[in-house]
Amino acid sequence: MTTTTTIETRFPECDRMGIIHHAVYPVWYEMARMDFFAAMGFSFEDSQKVGINPAMVDLHLQYKAPATYPQTLTVTTRILEYAPRKLKLAYELKNAAGELVNAAETFHIWTGPDGRAYNLEENLPAVWAKIIAAAE
Repeated sequence: MTTTTTIETRFPECDRMGIIHHAVYPVWYEMARMDFFAAMGFSFEDSQKVGINPAMVDLHLQYKAPATYPQTLTVTTRILEYAPRKLKLAYELKNAAGELVNAAETFHIWTGPDGRAYNLEENLPAVWAKIIAAAE
């Protein structure tokens, strides 16, 4: 499964050179990740209700071209790797011309209500099945 999230750049996100500041990209990827989970059928709200969280433990970004204001960008999100306790997602941010602006990967550990690693396959098999389906 791949989802697409539309991003409209905002003027306050720019640095003094009129380029979107590098610190904004992780926020955009968080938005895309929320869209991905909602499309998968297990939204962030759903995860909060059962007390689990896909805690991000690693973020890797590659800046390819500047994003500016005003501009419409799209983020595509997909699963790269998955296991009962972890998840790796890939993102591609493109401009309206289809040019790659930024690529990223995030690595997550599923944590339970106690904040410790959580096995989805054992504890929430219906959610685990949704991850498997989304990865195919």
